Amino acid sequence: MSSKQAALFSLLIILSFHPIDSFNDDNNQQFHSDNMDFSDPPLLGFDHDLGITLAGNYTISGFTVSSTLPDSSDWQIIRLSDDGISTNVTNPTYLEMSPSASNQDDGLSRWVWEFTINSSSITNCTCFITVTATANHQSSSITSVFFTGVTNVPALVVDDWAILNDEYRTYSEKIDISGRAFDQNNLPVDVLSMAVRSDNYANACSDYPEISSFDDISGSSEQSISNFSSFGQFSETVDSSMLEDGWYSLWLFSSPHESSSITQSLCFVSKIDNSDPVAIIEGDMSSMEGDGDLIFDAGSSYDQYWGKDGLNYVWTLVSLQTSGNVLMENKEGGEFSYFTVRDDISGNFELSLLVYDVQGNTDYTSIAFSIENLPPVAKLVVSEQPLSDGDNFKLPDLGEWTLDASDSIDTTNDLEGLRCVWKINFRTIYEGCERTLAWPEGDTNDTLLLTLEVIDDDDDFSTITVELSQSDEGNDFPIAIILLIISILFFVSSIFYSRRTDDMQIPKWND
Repeated sequence: MSSKQAALFSLLIILSFHPIDSFNDDNNQQFHSDNMDFSDPPLLGFDHDLGITLAGNYTISGFTVSSTLPDSSDWQIIRLSDDGISTNVTNPTYLEMSPSASNQDDGLSRWVWEFTINSSSITNCTCFITVTATANHQSSSITSVFFTGVTNVPALVVDDWAILNDEYRTYSEKIDISGRAFDQNNLPVDVLSMAVRSDNYANACSDYPEISSFDDISGSSEQSISNFSSFGQFSETVDSSMLEDGWYSLWLFSSPHESSSITQSLCFVSKIDNSDPVAIIEGDMSSMEGDGDLIFDAGSSYDQYWGKDGLNYVWTLVSLQTSGNVLMENKEGGEFSYFTVRDDISGNFELSLLVYDVQGNTDYTSIAFSIENLPPVAKLVVSEQPLSDGDNFKLPDLGEWTLDASDSIDTTNDLEGLRCVWKINFRTIYEGCERTLAWPEGDTNDTLLLTLEVIDDDDDFSTITVELSQSDEGNDFPIAIILLIISILFFVSSIFYSRRTDDMQIPKWND
C-alpha cells in the first residue's frame, strides 16, 4: 500500500462508514489532509462530542472538506430498539453547506453545516445520527450517537470497514477493531466478537447467527471468539492466528453491562491470510553470451488460498566472484513477476526471489546460473590487406607497414576492453589494436611469422598467425619476368641452330 493510500485509509477509518448497519464515528476531531487527491471522497467531522442525552431542541454542527462543493449532502436519524432492530426516525434530509472562513493549507476547500434536532419528538431513544456527502462521484458518511428520554440500550459505532480500492480488508495474526461505545448511564458496554468462516464474500454476513444472548455462543475450529467491555473510545484485537485462510464474517454483539441479552449486532466482511505464499523461479540455468537475454519467471508463485493477487516480488542478482560477491541489480514491485538478465555479461550468478503478500507473509527461494563467456574473434589487416590464419603475404615495397586489429569482434560488454598483442616469430613486440610494423633490425631472413592475439576481460582469446615476406629490393626484374626472358632466349637459339644445320653439306663416304 502506498503512503498516500495509507494516509487516506487512516482518515476514512476515523471519518466514514460503509454498510448501513455499521455506525461509525470520527472521534469528533477536526482534520485536514496534505495528501488528499482531487478524486478522493469528501471528509466529514462533527464539531463536538455526542453520546449525550438531548433535551429540547439541539443544534448539531460540523464541517466537510473536499476539492469541490459536494453535489449533495444530507442527514438522517435512525433508532436502535431493545431487540437490536434499526428503524428510520427520519428520511434523509437535505443539508445546506456554507463556505468556511478558515483556510485550508492543503489546496482543499472547507464548508460548515448545522441542523437542529427536536429531541422531544423522539422519546426514549438510542439514536444514530448520520451525515452523508457526495463529491467527485464519491460518497462518505459519519455517524455518532445521542440519547433521548430514558433508554437502557447501549450502542456501538465502529470505525470504517469500507472497501478500499475495491478490496475488502485483509487480516493475518489479528483483527483490529476500533470505535466508540456509548451508554446513557456511562456504564461499560459489553462486546463480544465472533469471526465465522464463509464460502465466499457474497455469503459473508448473509446468515445471522441463531443466537439471542451471549450464552448461546459456542466456538468451533472455523471461529474466533473474544469479548471486552468498554465505554467511550476503544481499540481491541481479535486473535485470528489459528484461522485458516478464507472469507469471514466478523460479528460484533453488544449488551448492557453485566447482561447477556444482545441489543445490537454488526457484521463486517473480512479476509484472513495467515499462510505464507510459495515462491517459484523458472528459467535456464546456463547460457552463452550472445544467445539471447535470460528471462526468469516467478509467475507460478502463488498464495495457497488467495492465488496471485496482491503478491509482490523482490529480486536480487548477485555476481559470484572469487574476490567476493557483487550486487548487480535489485528490483521490487507487484509488476515484476519476471526478471531479465542481459546476455552480454558472463560469469556465475545467484538470483534470489522474495515473495510477500499484502499481510507481509513471505517466502524465499534462489537459484544459481552461469553465462559462459564468448571468446573474441580476431580480425587482422596488414597494409589494408585482410589476412586469415595461415596466410602468406608479401609486403609492399615500403619502409614500414600498418597493422590493424580494430575490427575484431566480441560481445558489447567485452568489446571496449579488448587487448591486442602482436608477436614476431612468437616474441611479443607490441600491444594495441593499431600499430606500425618495421622489419626487425639486423634480421636478414626473407620471411617472418606475425602473430596477433586478441584477449577479452575474461582472459579468453583468439589468434591469427601469418607469414610475411619482404620484396627483393636488389633485383630490378621480378623472378617470373626473368624466367620468361630466359625461356624466350632458349627458344630463339633453338631456331637459329636448326637453320644453320640445314646449310651444312653432309659429307659423303668414299667408296
